Amino acid sequence: MLKEFNLEGKVALITGAGRGIGRAIAATFAEAGADIVAVSRTSSELRETASEVEKYGRKCMILPTDIVNVDHLKKLVDTTISTFGKIDILINNAGMGTMKMTVPIPGAEKMRIAQLIPDLNEPVTDTEWNTIWNTNVKGGYDLTRLVVPYMIREKKGKIVNIVSTAAIKYTALQGLYPATKAAVVALTRGLANELARFNITVNGIGPGGVITAMLDKVYSNEEMSKTYLRSVPMGRFGEPREVGLLALYLASDASNYMTGQILYLDGGYTVS
Repeated sequence: MLKEFNLEGKVALITGAGRGIGRAIAATFAEAGADIVAVSRTSSELRETASEVEKYGRKCMILPTDIVNVDHLKKLVDTTISTFGKIDILINNAGMGTMKMTVPIPGAEKMRIAQLIPDLNEPVTDTEWNTIWNTNVKGGYDLTRLVVPYMIREKKGKIVNIVSTAAIKYTALQGLYPATKAAVVALTRGLANELARFNITVNGIGPGGVITAMLDKVYSNEEMSKTYLRSVPMGRFGEPREVGLLALYLASDASNYMTGQILYLDGGYTVS
């Protein structure tokens, strides 16, 4: 392995690590030599992630955590520091989406996309809005604020925020999810500017259609799948491992001169 990509001796805290992209990032980092702190709400999924990490001979501490609960986040950071003494890498991956209208739109039920996804005929409720916003934006922001002081102490750190192509390429009748991801893009750039003086880089990855449970409604529906892939020049969905490999670059010394950037991993979707 090229030394710049080697993560031996590093500790990576990864949210949303119970499955999908988060688990793939954890496994990829472990393969590169990092010890992992795997975070999500579901213990059984975290144990499966730990098994993947341990195949590479690395440590994996699993901590069931509600990302929107600040007390949970404080406990998470305190436990990580008391166990490993540092946090070299923070991956803010935890997130959730919805396929509902942002506001009621007369006649929306006649749109083709609404016929494929019946939920789109109902607008997002206040409760759903708050839950998704707090999960996708505030949770990662709160965790970052708790982790950064330890990175400043070490005079280095790597923060990677997982966003989405939805931040820059709008999907009909799904205004809430893109709004949260666009907010994370802005936070990423702002934090990158503030933290560069401390040798802390902050970048983002914007996956396109990646085969995970979150995208199941799209890739498991033949018509929706074909519709989406017509907009992807490479003509296929992405794999979680591919996101993990890009995250490895951003978390390693190979990217020491890169900060404030959002890299879209989407098979060409955003340029189609």
